[in-house]
Amino acid sequence: MKQKQIITWLLLAAMMLSAASCGSGEDASVSDTPTEDTTAETTAGYPYPTKDFGGYTFKILNLDEQYGCYIRVDFDEQTGETLDDAVYNRNRRVEERLNFQLDEVILTGGSAWSTGQISVCDALIQSVMADDDIYDAAYSPIYFKPSLVTDGYVLNLLDIPELHLYDEYWDAVVNEEMTAGDTLYTASGPLNFMSLDLSWALLFNQDMMDDRKMEYPYQLVRDGKWTLDKMNEYVEAGANLNGDESFAIKADGSCIYGIAAHLTSPTAFLNAADVDIYERDSSGDLKMTFGGERIYDALEKIAKMCTKSDGKAYYNNANLTDPTGYMSLFASNRALFITCELKSAMEERAMEATFGLVPMPKLDETQKSYRSYVTYSTAFLTIPKTQDDPSRTGMILDALTYESWKDVLPIYYDITVSQKGLRNEESIEMMKIVRDCRSIDFTRVYTITEQTGDNIARLVSGGTGDTGNAASIIAKGIPAAQTKLDEIVGLLAENK
Repeated sequence: MKQKQIITWLLLAAMMLSAASCGSGEDASVSDTPTEDTTAETTAGYPYPTKDFGGYTFKILNLDEQYGCYIRVDFDEQTGETLDDAVYNRNRRVEERLNFQLDEVILTGGSAWSTGQISVCDALIQSVMADDDIYDAAYSPIYFKPSLVTDGYVLNLLDIPELHLYDEYWDAVVNEEMTAGDTLYTASGPLNFMSLDLSWALLFNQDMMDDRKMEYPYQLVRDGKWTLDKMNEYVEAGANLNGDESFAIKADGSCIYGIAAHLTSPTAFLNAADVDIYERDSSGDLKMTFGGERIYDALEKIAKMCTKSDGKAYYNNANLTDPTGYMSLFASNRALFITCELKSAMEERAMEATFGLVPMPKLDETQKSYRSYVTYSTAFLTIPKTQDDPSRTGMILDALTYESWKDVLPIYYDITVSQKGLRNEESIEMMKIVRDCRSIDFTRVYTITEQTGDNIARLVSGGTGDTGNAASIIAKGIPAAQTKLDEIVGLLAENK
Protein backbone atom coordinates (compact mmCIF):
# COMPACT_ATOMS: atom_id res chain seq x y z
CA MET A 1 0.00 0.00 0.00
CA LYS A 2 2.83 2.44 0.89
CA GLN A 3 4.53 1.74 -2.43
CA LYS A 4 1.28 2.46 -4.29
CA GLN A 5 0.86 5.74 -2.41
CA ILE A 6 4.41 6.79 -3.26
CA ILE A 7 3.81 6.00 -6.94
CA THR A 8 0.55 7.94 -6.82
CA TRP A 9 2.33 10.96 -5.38
CA LEU A 10 5.02 10.86 -8.04
CA LEU A 11 2.41 10.64 -10.79
CA LEU A 12 0.37 13.42 -9.25
CA ALA A 13 3.37 15.69 -8.90
CA ALA A 14 4.33 15.01 -12.51
CA MET A 15 0.75 15.69 -13.60
CA MET A 16 0.58 19.06 -11.91
CA LEU A 17 3.97 20.13 -13.30
CA SER A 18 2.92 18.97 -16.77
CA ALA A 19 -0.38 20.82 -16.52
CA ALA A 20 1.48 24.05 -15.87
CA SER A 21 3.06 23.75 -19.32
CA CYS A 22 -0.14 22.88 -21.18
CA GLY A 23 -2.02 26.13 -20.67
CA SER A 24 -2.17 29.01 -23.08
CA GLY A 25 -2.81 31.81 -20.63
CA GLU A 26 -0.37 34.58 -19.82
CA ASP A 27 1.78 34.33 -16.70
CA ALA A 28 -0.29 36.24 -14.18
CA SER A 29 1.02 34.50 -11.08
CA VAL A 30 -0.02 35.88 -7.75
CA SER A 31 2.84 36.09 -5.27
CA ASP A 32 2.89 33.09 -2.99
CA THR A 33 5.03 34.89 -0.39
CA PRO A 34 2.90 34.90 2.79
CA THR A 35 2.02 38.23 4.37
CA GLU A 36 4.27 39.22 7.23
CA ASP A 37 1.79 38.75 10.05
CA THR A 38 0.12 35.53 8.91
CA THR A 39 2.85 32.95 8.41
CA ALA A 40 5.06 31.44 11.07
CA GLU A 41 5.81 27.90 9.99
CA THR A 42 5.71 25.47 7.11
CA THR A 43 4.00 22.09 7.49
CA ALA A 44 4.43 19.39 4.84
CA GLY A 45 5.48 22.03 2.32
CA TYR A 46 2.63 24.45 3.02
CA PRO A 47 3.07 27.81 4.83
CA TYR A 48 0.20 27.69 7.30
CA PRO A 49 -0.75 31.11 8.74
CA THR A 50 -0.50 31.53 12.50
CA LYS A 51 -4.05 32.79 12.60
CA ASP A 52 -6.68 31.73 15.12
CA PHE A 53 -10.13 32.50 13.75
CA GLY A 54 -11.80 32.02 17.11
CA GLY A 55 -14.25 29.33 16.05
CA TYR A 56 -15.62 31.39 13.14
CA THR A 57 -18.26 29.59 11.05
CA PHE A 58 -17.05 29.60 7.44
CA LYS A 59 -19.99 29.16 5.06
CA ILE A 60 -19.72 27.80 1.51
CA LEU A 61 -22.86 27.87 -0.65
CA ASN A 62 -23.25 24.85 -2.91
CA LEU A 63 -25.89 22.92 -4.83
CA ASP A 64 -26.99 19.47 -3.69
CA GLU A 65 -26.06 17.90 -7.03
CA GLN A 66 -24.97 18.77 -10.55
CA TYR A 67 -24.89 16.29 -13.45
CA GLY A 68 -23.77 13.44 -11.24
CA CYS A 69 -20.46 15.11 -10.41
CA TYR A 70 -18.70 14.78 -7.07
CA ILE A 71 -19.25 18.29 -5.70
CA ARG A 72 -19.67 17.89 -1.95
CA VAL A 73 -17.31 20.00 0.12
CA ASP A 74 -18.13 18.58 3.56
CA PHE A 75 -20.00 15.86 5.44
CA ASP A 76 -21.49 15.92 8.93
CA GLU A 77 -19.84 12.61 9.73
CA GLN A 78 -17.83 9.87 8.11
CA THR A 79 -19.85 7.76 5.67
CA GLY A 80 -17.59 4.76 5.23
CA GLU A 81 -16.88 5.73 1.61
CA THR A 82 -13.15 6.33 1.23
CA LEU A 83 -13.46 9.58 -0.72
CA ASP A 84 -16.18 11.01 1.54
CA ASP A 85 -14.11 10.21 4.60
CA ALA A 86 -11.02 11.82 3.08
CA VAL A 87 -13.03 15.01 2.52
CA TYR A 88 -14.35 14.85 6.07
CA ASN A 89 -10.88 14.35 7.56
CA ARG A 90 -9.37 17.10 5.42
CA ASN A 91 -11.85 19.60 6.77
CA ARG A 92 -11.40 18.62 10.39
CA ARG A 93 -7.60 18.96 10.10
CA VAL A 94 -7.77 22.46 8.65
CA GLU A 95 -10.51 23.49 11.08
CA GLU A 96 -8.35 22.46 14.01
CA ARG A 97 -5.29 24.16 12.57
CA LEU A 98 -6.97 27.54 12.00
CA ASN A 99 -9.76 27.27 14.60
CA PHE A 100 -12.88 27.69 12.48
CA GLN A 101 -15.91 25.59 11.60
CA LEU A 102 -16.83 24.76 8.02
CA ASP A 103 -20.51 24.91 7.10
CA GLU A 104 -21.55 23.78 3.62
CA VAL A 105 -24.88 25.48 2.92
CA ILE A 106 -26.61 23.19 0.46
CA LEU A 107 -29.28 24.52 -1.88
CA THR A 108 -31.60 21.84 -3.28
CA GLY A 109 -32.76 21.61 -6.88
CA GLY A 110 -29.44 21.09 -8.63
CA SER A 111 -30.82 18.21 -10.69
CA ALA A 112 -33.05 20.64 -12.61
CA TRP A 113 -31.00 21.77 -15.62
CA SER A 114 -30.58 25.54 -15.75
CA THR A 115 -33.16 26.46 -13.09
CA GLY A 116 -31.14 24.75 -10.39
CA GLN A 117 -27.92 26.41 -11.48
CA ILE A 118 -29.56 29.82 -11.77
CA SER A 119 -31.02 29.43 -8.29
CA VAL A 120 -27.64 29.16 -6.60
CA CYS A 121 -26.37 32.23 -8.48
CA ASP A 122 -29.53 34.13 -7.54
CA ALA A 123 -29.11 33.18 -3.89
CA LEU A 124 -25.65 34.72 -3.90
CA ILE A 125 -26.82 37.82 -5.77
CA GLN A 126 -29.70 38.35 -3.36
CA SER A 127 -27.41 38.10 -0.36
CA VAL A 128 -25.10 40.76 -1.83
CA MET A 129 -28.00 43.06 -2.77
CA ALA A 130 -29.29 42.79 0.79
CA ASP A 131 -25.77 43.51 2.07
CA ASP A 132 -25.89 40.25 4.00
CA ASP A 133 -22.57 38.65 4.75
CA ILE A 134 -24.11 35.19 5.03
CA TYR A 135 -21.78 33.34 2.64
CA ASP A 136 -18.00 33.40 2.67
CA ALA A 137 -17.73 31.61 -0.67
CA ALA A 138 -19.97 29.88 -3.20
CA TYR A 139 -19.72 27.41 -6.05
CA SER A 140 -21.29 29.31 -8.92
CA PRO A 141 -22.04 27.93 -12.41
CA ILE A 142 -21.65 31.36 -13.97
CA TYR A 143 -22.45 30.17 -17.49
CA PHE A 144 -26.10 30.22 -16.41
CA LYS A 145 -25.82 33.69 -14.87
CA PRO A 146 -22.79 35.66 -16.16
CA SER A 147 -24.22 38.82 -14.55
CA LEU A 148 -23.14 37.39 -11.20
CA VAL A 149 -19.65 38.41 -12.29
CA THR A 150 -20.21 41.16 -14.83
CA ASP A 151 -22.55 43.15 -12.55
CA GLY A 152 -20.02 43.09 -9.74
CA TYR A 153 -21.46 40.71 -7.15
CA VAL A 154 -18.21 38.81 -6.57
CA LEU A 155 -14.64 39.79 -5.76
CA ASN A 156 -11.65 39.78 -8.06
CA LEU A 157 -9.71 36.86 -6.60
CA LEU A 158 -6.38 38.30 -7.73
CA ASP A 159 -6.88 41.03 -5.13
CA ILE A 160 -6.64 38.40 -2.39
CA PRO A 161 -2.92 37.56 -2.03
CA GLU A 162 -3.66 34.68 0.32
CA LEU A 163 -5.06 32.75 -2.67
CA HIS A 164 -2.27 31.18 -4.73
CA LEU A 165 -4.47 30.38 -7.71
CA TYR A 166 -1.69 29.61 -10.18
CA ASP A 167 0.21 27.37 -7.82
CA GLU A 168 0.44 23.63 -8.42
CA TYR A 169 -2.20 22.69 -5.87
CA TRP A 170 -4.87 24.79 -7.59
CA ASP A 171 -6.16 24.08 -11.10
CA ALA A 172 -3.59 26.42 -12.60
CA VAL A 173 -4.33 25.87 -16.29
CA VAL A 174 -8.07 26.46 -15.98
CA ASN A 175 -7.49 29.48 -13.75
CA GLU A 176 -5.06 30.94 -16.27
CA GLU A 177 -7.58 30.52 -19.08
CA MET A 178 -10.31 32.19 -17.02
CA THR A 179 -8.05 35.19 -16.36
CA ALA A 180 -8.68 38.41 -18.29
CA GLY A 181 -6.02 41.07 -17.82
CA ASP A 182 -5.50 41.42 -14.09
CA THR A 183 -8.89 39.95 -13.16
CA LEU A 184 -10.01 36.48 -12.18
CA TYR A 185 -13.41 36.15 -10.53
CA THR A 186 -13.69 32.36 -10.57
CA ALA A 187 -11.36 29.67 -9.29
CA SER A 188 -11.00 25.99 -10.06
CA GLY A 189 -9.23 23.62 -7.72
CA PRO A 190 -9.53 20.23 -6.02
CA LEU A 191 -11.64 21.50 -3.13
CA ASN A 192 -14.48 20.58 -5.50
CA PHE A 193 -14.06 17.96 -8.25
CA MET A 194 -16.59 19.21 -10.77
CA SER A 195 -14.11 20.57 -13.32
CA LEU A 196 -12.28 17.24 -13.19
CA ASP A 197 -15.46 15.22 -13.57
CA LEU A 198 -16.45 17.35 -16.58
CA SER A 199 -13.21 16.82 -18.52
CA TRP A 200 -13.90 15.24 -21.93
CA ALA A 201 -12.54 11.93 -23.20
CA LEU A 202 -13.63 8.86 -25.18
CA LEU A 203 -14.70 5.45 -23.93
CA PHE A 204 -14.49 2.50 -26.30
CA ASN A 205 -15.85 -1.04 -26.13
CA GLN A 206 -12.84 -3.34 -25.87
CA ASP A 207 -14.89 -6.51 -26.35
CA MET A 208 -16.21 -5.22 -29.67
CA MET A 209 -12.68 -4.42 -30.78
CA ASP A 210 -11.62 -7.94 -29.82
CA ASP A 211 -14.43 -9.39 -31.94
CA ARG A 212 -13.30 -7.30 -34.91
CA LYS A 213 -9.60 -8.07 -34.37
CA MET A 214 -8.92 -4.36 -33.91
CA GLU A 215 -5.94 -3.06 -31.98
CA TYR A 216 -6.81 -0.99 -28.94
CA PRO A 217 -5.79 2.66 -29.58
CA TYR A 218 -3.63 2.95 -26.45
CA GLN A 219 -0.32 2.68 -28.27
CA LEU A 220 -1.43 5.18 -30.88
CA VAL A 221 -2.03 7.63 -28.05
CA ARG A 222 1.38 6.96 -26.52
CA ASP A 223 3.07 7.44 -29.90
CA GLY A 224 1.26 10.73 -30.55
CA LYS A 225 -0.58 9.17 -33.49
CA TRP A 226 -4.14 9.20 -32.14
CA THR A 227 -5.59 11.64 -34.68
CA LEU A 228 -8.97 12.42 -36.21
CA ASP A 229 -8.04 10.50 -39.35
CA LYS A 230 -7.01 7.45 -37.34
CA MET A 231 -10.17 7.58 -35.23
CA ASN A 232 -12.22 7.79 -38.42
CA GLU A 233 -10.73 4.44 -39.48
CA TYR A 234 -11.90 2.89 -36.21
CA VAL A 235 -15.33 4.46 -36.49
CA GLU A 236 -15.81 3.17 -40.05
CA ALA A 237 -14.85 -0.32 -38.94
CA GLY A 238 -17.21 -0.15 -35.98
CA ALA A 239 -20.41 0.82 -37.84
CA ASN A 240 -22.52 -2.22 -38.70
CA LEU A 241 -26.16 -2.66 -39.72
CA ASN A 242 -26.16 -5.96 -37.83
CA GLY A 243 -29.39 -7.12 -39.48
CA ASP A 244 -31.22 -3.78 -39.45
CA GLU A 245 -32.37 -2.22 -42.72
CA SER A 246 -30.83 1.15 -41.92
CA PHE A 247 -29.07 3.10 -39.21
CA ALA A 248 -32.27 4.90 -38.23
CA ILE A 249 -32.43 4.86 -34.44
CA LYS A 250 -34.80 2.34 -32.84
CA ALA A 251 -35.01 1.29 -29.21
CA ASP A 252 -35.26 -2.37 -30.25
CA GLY A 253 -32.79 -2.05 -33.12
CA SER A 254 -29.59 -4.03 -33.58
CA CYS A 255 -27.42 -1.72 -35.67
CA ILE A 256 -24.11 -0.64 -34.19
CA TYR A 257 -22.84 2.92 -34.47
CA GLY A 258 -19.23 3.99 -34.63
CA ILE A 259 -19.77 6.78 -32.12
CA ALA A 260 -22.60 7.51 -29.71
CA ALA A 261 -22.17 11.22 -29.11
CA HIS A 262 -23.44 14.02 -26.91
CA LEU A 263 -24.45 17.14 -28.83
CA THR A 264 -21.62 19.11 -27.21
CA SER A 265 -19.01 16.72 -28.58
CA PRO A 266 -18.25 18.70 -31.79
CA THR A 267 -17.06 21.53 -29.55
CA ALA A 268 -14.93 19.08 -27.55
CA PHE A 269 -13.48 17.59 -30.75
CA LEU A 270 -12.55 21.07 -32.01
CA ASN A 271 -10.89 21.92 -28.72
CA ALA A 272 -8.99 18.63 -28.80
CA ALA A 273 -7.80 19.50 -32.31
CA ASP A 274 -6.12 22.57 -30.80
CA VAL A 275 -8.63 24.98 -32.30
CA ASP A 276 -8.65 28.04 -30.05
CA ILE A 277 -11.72 30.20 -30.42
CA TYR A 278 -9.79 33.20 -29.11
CA GLU A 279 -6.15 34.13 -28.65
CA ARG A 280 -4.19 36.36 -26.29
CA ASP A 281 -1.95 38.89 -28.01
CA SER A 282 1.42 40.06 -26.69
CA SER A 283 -0.25 42.55 -24.35
CA GLY A 284 -2.63 39.93 -22.97
CA ASP A 285 -5.72 41.22 -24.78
CA LEU A 286 -8.23 38.62 -25.98
CA LYS A 287 -8.96 38.49 -29.71
CA MET A 288 -11.63 36.38 -31.39
CA THR A 289 -10.20 34.15 -34.11
CA PHE A 290 -12.40 31.03 -34.18
CA GLY A 291 -9.26 29.07 -34.84
CA GLY A 292 -8.23 30.84 -38.02
CA GLU A 293 -7.70 28.48 -40.95
CA ARG A 294 -7.16 25.53 -38.62
CA ILE A 295 -10.85 25.28 -37.78
CA TYR A 296 -11.80 24.45 -41.38
CA ASP A 297 -9.40 21.53 -41.57
CA ALA A 298 -10.62 20.27 -38.19
CA LEU A 299 -14.30 20.67 -39.08
CA GLU A 300 -13.87 18.76 -42.32
CA LYS A 301 -12.23 15.83 -40.53
CA ILE A 302 -14.74 15.81 -37.66
CA ALA A 303 -17.74 16.00 -39.98
CA LYS A 304 -16.33 13.17 -42.12
CA MET A 305 -16.04 11.03 -39.00
CA CYS A 306 -19.53 11.83 -37.71
CA THR A 307 -21.91 11.09 -40.56
CA LYS A 308 -25.26 9.49 -39.72
CA SER A 309 -26.50 7.68 -42.82
CA ASP A 310 -23.59 5.23 -42.78
CA GLY A 311 -23.83 4.69 -39.04
CA LYS A 312 -20.61 6.38 -38.09
CA ALA A 313 -22.31 8.54 -35.48
CA TYR A 314 -25.53 9.05 -33.60
CA TYR A 315 -26.10 12.22 -31.59
CA ASN A 316 -28.39 13.07 -28.70
CA ASN A 317 -28.20 14.17 -25.08
CA ALA A 318 -30.33 11.44 -23.48
CA ASN A 319 -28.92 9.52 -20.53
CA LEU A 320 -29.13 5.88 -19.44
CA THR A 321 -32.87 6.05 -18.77
CA ASP A 322 -33.58 6.41 -22.51
CA PRO A 323 -32.86 3.23 -24.52
CA THR A 324 -32.02 5.37 -27.56
CA GLY A 325 -29.84 7.75 -25.58
CA TYR A 326 -26.18 7.95 -26.46
CA MET A 327 -25.16 6.51 -23.09
CA SER A 328 -27.60 3.61 -23.38
CA LEU A 329 -26.38 2.78 -26.87
CA PHE A 330 -22.86 2.39 -25.57
CA ALA A 331 -23.92 0.46 -22.46
CA SER A 332 -25.91 -1.99 -24.61
CA ASN A 333 -23.00 -2.65 -26.99
CA ARG A 334 -24.53 -0.65 -29.84
CA ALA A 335 -21.67 1.83 -30.21
CA LEU A 336 -17.93 1.31 -30.47
CA PHE A 337 -17.10 4.71 -28.96
CA ILE A 338 -18.86 7.20 -26.75
CA THR A 339 -17.92 10.84 -26.28
CA CYS A 340 -18.07 11.57 -22.59
CA GLU A 341 -16.84 13.40 -19.53
CA LEU A 342 -14.70 11.52 -17.00
CA LYS A 343 -17.68 11.07 -14.71
CA SER A 344 -19.25 8.86 -17.39
CA ALA A 345 -16.73 6.15 -16.57
CA MET A 346 -18.51 5.92 -13.23
CA GLU A 347 -21.98 6.09 -14.79
CA GLU A 348 -21.14 3.22 -17.16
CA ARG A 349 -19.56 1.02 -14.47
CA ALA A 350 -22.53 -1.40 -14.49
CA MET A 351 -21.81 -2.20 -18.15
CA GLU A 352 -20.93 -5.88 -18.59
CA ALA A 353 -18.53 -5.41 -21.48
CA THR A 354 -15.02 -4.17 -20.81
CA PHE A 355 -14.46 -0.60 -21.86
CA GLY A 356 -11.34 1.51 -22.15
CA LEU A 357 -10.60 5.23 -22.13
CA VAL A 358 -8.51 7.39 -24.44
CA PRO A 359 -8.21 11.16 -24.92
CA MET A 360 -10.01 12.95 -27.71
CA PRO A 361 -7.89 12.77 -30.88
CA LYS A 362 -5.46 15.39 -32.12
CA LEU A 363 -5.92 17.09 -35.48
CA ASP A 364 -2.78 15.43 -36.83
CA GLU A 365 0.56 14.07 -35.67
CA THR A 366 2.21 17.50 -35.79
CA GLN A 367 0.00 18.73 -32.94
CA LYS A 368 2.16 18.95 -29.83
CA SER A 369 -0.19 17.51 -27.23
CA TYR A 370 -3.65 16.14 -26.59
CA ARG A 371 -6.29 18.43 -25.13
CA SER A 372 -9.28 17.73 -22.91
CA TYR A 373 -12.19 20.14 -22.97
CA VAL A 374 -13.71 21.16 -19.63
CA THR A 375 -17.46 21.72 -19.95
CA TYR A 376 -18.40 25.39 -19.78
CA SER A 377 -21.24 24.84 -17.29
CA THR A 378 -18.80 23.92 -14.51
CA ALA A 379 -19.40 25.56 -11.14
CA PHE A 380 -16.47 27.69 -10.02
CA LEU A 381 -15.44 28.97 -6.61
CA THR A 382 -16.45 32.60 -6.10
CA ILE A 383 -16.33 35.04 -3.17
CA PRO A 384 -19.21 37.50 -2.67
CA LYS A 385 -18.54 41.24 -2.67
CA THR A 386 -20.02 41.54 0.82
CA GLN A 387 -17.29 39.36 2.33
CA ASP A 388 -16.09 41.29 5.39
CA ASP A 389 -12.67 39.62 5.65
CA PRO A 390 -11.31 38.51 2.27
CA SER A 391 -7.93 37.77 3.84
CA ARG A 392 -9.47 35.23 6.22
CA THR A 393 -11.46 33.71 3.37
CA GLY A 394 -8.33 33.43 1.25
CA MET A 395 -6.35 31.72 4.01
CA ILE A 396 -9.07 29.17 4.69
CA LEU A 397 -9.80 28.36 1.04
CA ASP A 398 -6.13 28.11 0.16
CA ALA A 399 -5.38 25.77 3.06
CA LEU A 400 -8.40 23.58 2.27
CA THR A 401 -7.39 23.41 -1.39
CA TYR A 402 -3.81 22.47 -0.55
CA GLU A 403 -4.90 19.69 1.79
CA SER A 404 -7.35 18.46 -0.84
CA TRP A 405 -4.61 18.37 -3.47
CA LYS A 406 -2.29 16.56 -1.09
CA ASP A 407 -4.62 13.98 0.45
CA VAL A 408 -7.98 13.87 -1.34
CA LEU A 409 -7.15 14.21 -5.03
CA PRO A 410 -5.02 11.03 -5.12
CA ILE A 411 -7.96 9.12 -3.62
CA TYR A 412 -10.38 10.65 -6.13
CA TYR A 413 -8.28 9.36 -9.02
CA ASP A 414 -6.95 6.11 -7.62
CA ILE A 415 -10.03 4.79 -5.88
CA THR A 416 -13.13 6.52 -7.21
CA VAL A 417 -12.25 6.97 -10.89
CA SER A 418 -9.59 4.32 -11.43
CA GLN A 419 -10.83 1.37 -9.41
CA LYS A 420 -14.58 1.94 -9.52
CA GLY A 421 -14.87 3.38 -13.00
CA LEU A 422 -12.03 2.32 -15.26
CA ARG A 423 -11.17 -1.33 -15.73
CA ASN A 424 -7.55 -1.64 -16.77
CA GLU A 425 -4.16 -0.08 -16.21
CA GLU A 426 -3.99 1.25 -19.78
CA SER A 427 -7.14 3.30 -19.25
CA ILE A 428 -5.81 4.67 -15.98
CA GLU A 429 -2.66 5.69 -17.85
CA MET A 430 -4.84 7.39 -20.48
CA MET A 431 -6.84 9.17 -17.77
CA LYS A 432 -3.63 10.77 -16.54
CA ILE A 433 -3.05 12.10 -20.06
CA VAL A 434 -6.57 13.51 -20.11
CA ARG A 435 -6.18 15.31 -16.80
CA ASP A 436 -2.73 16.70 -17.69
CA CYS A 437 -3.81 19.01 -20.53
CA ARG A 438 -7.32 20.15 -19.73
CA SER A 439 -8.56 23.46 -21.07
CA ILE A 440 -11.65 25.62 -20.88
CA ASP A 441 -13.12 28.25 -23.19
CA PHE A 442 -13.43 31.63 -21.44
CA THR A 443 -15.71 32.95 -24.18
CA ARG A 444 -18.15 30.06 -23.86
CA VAL A 445 -18.31 30.29 -20.07
CA TYR A 446 -19.40 33.92 -20.43
CA THR A 447 -21.79 32.98 -23.31
CA ILE A 448 -19.87 35.22 -25.71
CA THR A 449 -19.63 32.61 -28.47
CA GLU A 450 -22.66 30.53 -27.60
CA GLN A 451 -24.73 31.19 -30.72
CA THR A 452 -21.86 30.93 -33.20
CA GLY A 453 -20.39 27.94 -31.37
CA ASP A 454 -23.70 26.12 -31.45
CA ASN A 455 -24.15 26.87 -35.14
CA ILE A 456 -20.72 25.44 -35.88
CA ALA A 457 -21.41 22.36 -33.75
CA ARG A 458 -24.66 21.75 -35.59
CA LEU A 459 -22.74 21.50 -38.87
CA VAL A 460 -21.23 18.34 -37.43
CA SER A 461 -24.06 16.94 -35.32
CA GLY A 462 -26.41 17.24 -38.30
CA GLY A 463 -24.53 14.22 -39.58
CA THR A 464 -24.45 15.11 -43.28
CA GLY A 465 -20.69 15.59 -43.48
CA ASP A 466 -21.22 18.99 -45.11
CA THR A 467 -19.48 21.98 -43.50
CA GLY A 468 -19.81 24.21 -46.54
CA ASN A 469 -21.27 27.25 -44.80
CA ALA A 470 -18.80 27.24 -41.91
CA ALA A 471 -16.95 30.22 -43.34
CA SER A 472 -20.08 32.37 -43.48
CA ILE A 473 -21.09 31.37 -39.94
CA ILE A 474 -17.65 32.31 -38.64
CA ALA A 475 -17.38 35.52 -40.68
CA LYS A 476 -20.72 36.64 -39.31
CA GLY A 477 -19.93 35.55 -35.78
CA ILE A 478 -16.50 37.10 -35.23
CA PRO A 479 -17.48 40.82 -35.16
CA ALA A 480 -20.41 40.25 -32.80
CA ALA A 481 -18.35 37.99 -30.57
CA GLN A 482 -15.46 40.47 -30.42
CA THR A 483 -17.83 43.26 -29.46
CA LYS A 484 -19.32 41.17 -26.67
CA LEU A 485 -15.89 39.97 -25.56
CA ASP A 486 -14.61 43.54 -25.29
CA GLU A 487 -17.72 44.48 -23.33
CA ILE A 488 -17.32 41.58 -20.90
CA VAL A 489 -13.60 42.18 -20.36
CA GLY A 490 -14.34 45.87 -19.82
CA LEU A 491 -16.94 45.07 -17.17
CA LEU A 492 -14.55 42.71 -15.42
CA ALA A 493 -11.94 45.47 -15.29
CA GLU A 494 -14.46 48.02 -13.98
CA ASN A 495 -15.61 45.72 -11.20
CA LYS A 496 -12.08 45.17 -9.94
